[in-house]
Amino acid sequence: MTKEILKDLTILYVEDDQYIQENTVITLEMLQINVIKACNGKEGVEKFIQNDNIDLILTDINMPIMNGLDMIEQINTIRRDVPVIVTTAHQEAEFLIKAIEVGVNSYIMKPIDIYKIIDSLIKSFEPIMLKRQLLEKNKELLTINESLELKVKERTKELELLATIDSLTNVNNRRNFFTLSKEVFAFDTANKLYTVMIDIDKFKNLNDTYGHSIGDEVLKMVSKTINEATEEKDVFGRIGGEEFALVFISDTIEKAQEKVNVIRQKIEDLEYNDEPNNRIIQCTISIGIAQKNNDDLSIDTILARADEALYEAKGTGRNKVVAFRA
Repeated sequence: MTKEILKDLTILYVEDDQYIQENTVITLEMLQINVIKACNGKEGVEKFIQNDNIDLILTDINMPIMNGLDMIEQINTIRRDVPVIVTTAHQEAEFLIKAIEVGVNSYIMKPIDIYKIIDSLIKSFEPIMLKRQLLEKNKELLTINESLELKVKERTKELELLATIDSLTNVNNRRNFFTLSKEVFAFDTANKLYTVMIDIDKFKNLNDTYGHSIGDEVLKMVSKTINEATEEKDVFGRIGGEEFALVFISDTIEKAQEKVNVIRQKIEDLEYNDEPNNRIIQCTISIGIAQKNNDDLSIDTILARADEALYEAKGTGRNKVVAFRA
């Protein structure tokens, strides 16, 4: 399929940022696409009701008055066969899960790449166009429907995967970390489970000094190094900002501390080469570790103790491992 299939397509475009909307509309209209504009979800529903020839919806998620996903829910009560593409800066699992629930076909992360919009439009409208042609001919409808269902399942699987993975570091996000660590907790009957809280030292200073793009590269470098130092049965994830958590089974506290100290040393030895500016950037991490005991009813209480130990590590010099002491 080419851009030709977009000719005379009617799109409802909902975006509260006037600058983004105006620049995107210029490109869409160059492709001979009819664009109906709205500035928030409430206005989007009103425009949808007023125009019964809308072929596709392109909408932002985070908007005033009514957000994009709530708008799609309302539109679904009127007509459910309209393909939906969302543009968003959000990466949290809750947004992705709701996107699956309301039937979003595709998503585009901000800042918007107009070529990705065009590609998503083509991919999203292609099944609708094929179905219309086949309905007109009254042939091979069953085959095409099966193809469409497969595409929907594949896209759903992609969204479900994104709902469990932190998009920046590609490790477990907070939601999935807690889901998996609760399973490990339930199977540990010998109190050999250890929880670890990890924090990059003075990360705010790093961001302020080198910029957030370098900060993101450091986050990816640190998470990749830690992830490679863990075993397959361990549970590791990014739980927020520059903070990570790890859950694993170990025979003794000594072995557990040795394991995380190796991780600490690996991070201390890391170097990020900022070639354009001819700079070598390094960082360290502070670690708190705690062991499960008979009084623990959930993973949360052990993580809380590990967090206390982390607080002590940061308060007593950083770049160290501190075990919780009752």
